[in-house]
Amino acid sequence: MTKLTTIPTGATELHLQYDGQHKPQPAYLELDLKNGRLYADVDSVIGSGAPASVFHGFDRRYGIPALTGTAADRLIEEIKPLAQRMLADWEEIWDGNNMVARLGEDAAAAEEEIEEIVSHYDNEYDVDPADLIVVWDLDGATNGCEAEEYEITLDTTDERLDEIAKEIRTGLAGCDGPGRSVDTVVVEGLKRYLEELRDNADQDDEA
Repeated sequence: MTKLTTIPTGATELHLQYDGQHKPQPAYLELDLKNGRLYADVDSVIGSGAPASVFHGFDRRYGIPALTGTAADRLIEEIKPLAQRMLADWEEIWDGNNMVARLGEDAAAAEEEIEEIVSHYDNEYDVDPADLIVVWDLDGATNGCEAEEYEITLDTTDERLDEIAKEIRTGLAGCDGPGRSVDTVVVEGLKRYLEELRDNADQDDEA
């Protein structure tokens, strides 16, 4: 029997939004039946469709909101015993067209339990806000005075820009109530914005 292994989730790993897209990519839990891996990930493909491994049942996906790494890992721990039951009760068969995964009776019952647990996350308004990644747009997170406030010049290093970005996100974390970790706050385009302030610093000086 394949032994189940889990992969830790990064703090904001389940948030991914491409430039030009109006919403983030969907996140999910995945159980890889062949390799015995259980982990959280985000769909990197824009639009509909799924990999053949998902279509043929070897990778089982369960949609979730953009949970923080801590919350995702907690959910993974909760369903681990059920995932192990699935690993112990499935087989690869030929369905007349392709090799596919077929669950046994106990595996199917375990998957139903997993789907029931995950369904509690269907409505993000029912999820503890502390378990969700907080995403700010740039206009809401900045005031336009960061160059002066943080003394950004042409000589400001990348490391210092990273520090400034963290200071800004720390302030935003405080807006979400006590206990919110800065590592679970995302500001779309913040690093690029700070780099542009640095690049334009010489023009501001000339003006």
